[in-house]
Amino acid sequence: MDWKIHGHDWAVQMLSKHASGHNLRHAYLFIGPQGVGRRTLALRFAQALNCTAPPEVGQFCDECRPCLQIRAMQHPDLSLLVPEEGHKDVLIDQIRSLQHTLALAPYSAAYRIALLLDFQRTTKQGMNALLKTLEEPQDKVVLLLTANALESLLPTIVSRC
Repeated sequence: MDWKIHGHDWAVQMLSKHASGHNLRHAYLFIGPQGVGRRTLALRFAQALNCTAPPEVGQFCDECRPCLQIRAMQHPDLSLLVPEEGHKDVLIDQIRSLQHTLALAPYSAAYRIALLLDFQRTTKQGMNALLKTLEEPQDKVVLLLTANALESLLPTIVSRC
């Protein structure tokens, strides 16, 4: 299966292996400049984790209901974290709300996925609040963080992904 990701073959191979159940981690950090495909790669990984009709282990069909919903970022077990309208940063209250959601078992998929886009836009208080979740992850929860550079994140966030 082609993940339709160009120039990141090593990442696709690694994530496909992790999605097949080999060494699945609780948090992944996708680093790179805007437009390089961080969000797309994270969404493809979420599809591989929750696809109900994968053509082979660690892949996704891109046609089943979960795959289509995740691609549209409308799956009930996919939580999207971006700054609220009118704010430039992700606030600590948003992190706390996300943590409450992640404490619940997946509704309809194998995994509850949290997609934290442009995590460098999170306040330091928000990043610190997420540390508890990164240190003691819930079962069946995978966090996917994207950021433009490692230096824009707290070192404790980077070390736990």
